[in-house]
Amino acid sequence: MRILILGSVALPVPPPSQGGTELIAYHQAKGLSEKGHDVILVGAKGTLANFEGSRVKVVEVGQGDLVSGTALEQKFDPEKVESSRKLRLESVYLAKAAQVLIDEASNYDLILNNMRGEAVFLPIAKMLGKKFVNVMHLNLFPELAELFDSYRTAVITISNAQRKEFDSLNYLATVYNGVDTSKFTFNNTNPADYLLMVGSIGRHKNQAAAIRVAKALDMPLVLAGKINDKAYFEELKKDIDGEKIRWVGEMKFGEKLVMYQGAKAFLFPILWNEPFGLVMIEAMSCGTPVIAFRNGSTSEVVLDGKTGFVVDDEQMMIEAIGKID
Repeated sequence: MRILILGSVALPVPPPSQGGTELIAYHQAKGLSEKGHDVILVGAKGTLANFEGSRVKVVEVGQGDLVSGTALEQKFDPEKVESSRKLRLESVYLAKAAQVLIDEASNYDLILNNMRGEAVFLPIAKMLGKKFVNVMHLNLFPELAELFDSYRTAVITISNAQRKEFDSLNYLATVYNGVDTSKFTFNNTNPADYLLMVGSIGRHKNQAAAIRVAKALDMPLVLAGKINDKAYFEELKKDIDGEKIRWVGEMKFGEKLVMYQGAKAFLFPILWNEPFGLVMIEAMSCGTPVIAFRNGSTSEVVLDGKTGFVVDDEQMMIEAIGKID
């Protein structure tokens, strides 16, 4: 097949540290190319260098750090203070990605989309007469579902939980995310006595619960991830003492691997309907059990009592940690 993969305008494919969608897009492009398909990959600046020597044709759009927004936040600029600037900037790069669809139209037959902002590509794909398959890395919502329905868009979900309340869409399959188990390797030594949580700092991720659980058990906790919600992080800081409760920011792969392999358990006390949760299978690939709140995909990803525990509240999370030996 001749496939154009829309990877990301926000980060390079794969990402230098965190970025689950970009990692999956990387494996799509690499894997499909190795199976003999012709692949064009659209990714943010920094993507091309990751595919040197491969058969994948890379087209770069975007600046490569749109998620962190560092280019906009390093210094005060009175010309960039409006609240919608990051949205407008991302729209510019989505428009450039749309132009790639037009420019490369004679070189592909199928569009495999991973980008948020998927709605803007639907009329272009229809105009070009191209098959369009959308991988749902984020949750569906009524307005987007209505648009998908009107275009009869082919949708791939990354968990069955994503389909709840949206039964009528044109679903092709649920394809769970994966990790490279030759990189996220099993640790056959005794784990250290600390708990781990990896994820962007935000109220819906619920790092506060992980802190309360660790303090109740008098166990060390390592929090890793970029700060998405600065106000929430300020609330957490009173408990982050740098010793028992540590925040280590975003980690490179090597650092993250060591943290996964050494942890007694991985905590995932999310408050939202998680579409998948790539960090859970990264931990499990290293042999580290996951204890997750029962929201979104967690009951599909974690086999309760086998690869971890799916619980309903903090007290159950505390009890589950006591079952790990």
